Amino acid sequence: MKRLWYMGLASLMALSLLVGCASMPVFKGSKTKTSASKSSRGKTKEGLYSQVPAANRAPVREAEFDLKEAQAKVELAREKVKLAELQKEQALLERKYADYGMELSEINEGKAEVEIRIRKLEAIDNSNLGDKEDNIKQIAKLKTKKLSVESDGIQVKAEFDTTELRIKKLTKEIEAQIMTVQKMENKKAQKSTKTKAQKSKKSSARKRKRK
Repeated sequence: MKRLWYMGLASLMALSLLVGCASMPVFKGSKTKTSASKSSRGKTKEGLYSQVPAANRAPVREAEFDLKEAQAKVELAREKVKLAELQKEQALLERKYADYGMELSEINEGKAEVEIRIRKLEAIDNSNLGDKEDNIKQIAKLKTKKLSVESDGIQVKAEFDTTELRIKKLTKEIEAQIMTVQKMENKKAQKSTKTKAQKSKKSSARKRKRK
């Protein structure tokens, strides 16, 4: 009896699982179908729009014109940002160039001071004044210092010269970018003048029709 009861219970559970699976919605491919449906609707609308009379397309042409103007403004703004970034980089390089120039001047000043001390000691030694051994040591020490200062000067001079080259290169880029921005602004101004003239002409035509 118990065995029959267990068998019946197992059959009932299996049946409930089958019913549950059958009732579940199938989502496979639904996303693809939705995309295809949207694309199809878009093509259908474009096809319908092609049948719209030219007289009824004026608002659309105006909207398309506004979009082109907005896109042109975005492009111009982007070029102006690029110009500002180049000018900012130029300002930083010019500051570094000035700093290297100052450092190089200070190094040359230090080297000149050391050279004076060397020549004074050499003059003392050549005049057989002071302690000969001490004179030789002091002169050697100062010459070593001079070499160290000269080595620093060579490194700073290299930075100074390369920075100058970078500034010259960047200046050319900025000049070219300024020309690009000016051309775009001139084109925008000409287009704006043309648009105003066209609107004025249309307005005059409408007034004549009313009369």
